[in-house]
Amino acid sequence: MKLTSVINFLKKFTQTIEKIIVITLIFMMSFVLLLATVELARFVISAIGNEGDWLISLNGLTGLFGVFLLVLIGIELLDTIKVYLKQNVVHVEVVVLVAIIALARKIVIIEVEQLSGELLIGMGVLIISLAIAYYLIKRTGLLTIKMKEDLWKEVLDEIAAESENDKKSDSKNKENNNK
Repeated sequence: MKLTSVINFLKKFTQTIEKIIVITLIFMMSFVLLLATVELARFVISAIGNEGDWLISLNGLTGLFGVFLLVLIGIELLDTIKVYLKQNVVHVEVVVLVAIIALARKIVIIEVEQLSGELLIGMGVLIISLAIAYYLIKRTGLLTIKMKEDLWKEVLDEIAAESENDKKSDSKNKENNNK
């Protein structure tokens, strides 16, 4: 079948492109994490150097924790990308954890006095929602989402079913014409 060979080619082509994209993402994320770690080290050194007595001001600590959590978010995202490359699955738990860490980072670096009540309530609702999601994921054991590997198989099955239906309708038409 010529259509099957075309679909198999498309399957291999898209899988290759997907792998190239994921590997590129891993390299770019690694580079960004390296730069962020260097920036974190520079930030720590400058914060300590500004104070002179090895103490960091409260504002300096807030900024330091924000950068630290940002690096942690990057590490978790890199881990998610690597797992996707190896197993073709997305770990839902890690994605929710990244969201929790990102929200925690925002809360750490935010100046509450300058925010509206609606925004604070919204952030509270987000925290509660993510905590419930994480609890449910842990409780149910739904740790991964299997990505659609058999998409091409489904396409081939649909084509085969349509072809089979066409053959059946052709044979019925021939029988009706013969009568």
